[in-house]
Amino acid sequence: MSGVRVLVGTRKGAFVLTADGKREQWNVCGPYFGGWEIYHLKGSPADPDRLYASQTSGWFGQLIQRSNDGGQTWEPVGNQFTYDGLPGPPQW
Repeated sequence: MSGVRVLVGTRKGAFVLTADGKREQWNVCGPYFGGWEIYHLKGSPADPDRLYASQTSGWFGQLIQRSNDGGQTWEPVGNQFTYDGLPGPPQW
């Protein structure tokens, strides 16, 4: 019987819920990034253990985090939100 995983992003962090195929007993892991707003939490279709989280705050801005072990550890991913090339005049 296969398992079920639900990825939940909230205003208070991220949670990973897992259960067996019957969905009678749930295991809740988290919160990851406690106090941060998590707008997106996504699993990779190529690797089920790879997760991506988009977190944001009014002070620090937006960050993308990646986990390669199902959410046990996280690392920031290429958070270079810059212009590609030189910024020019406004285009109306």
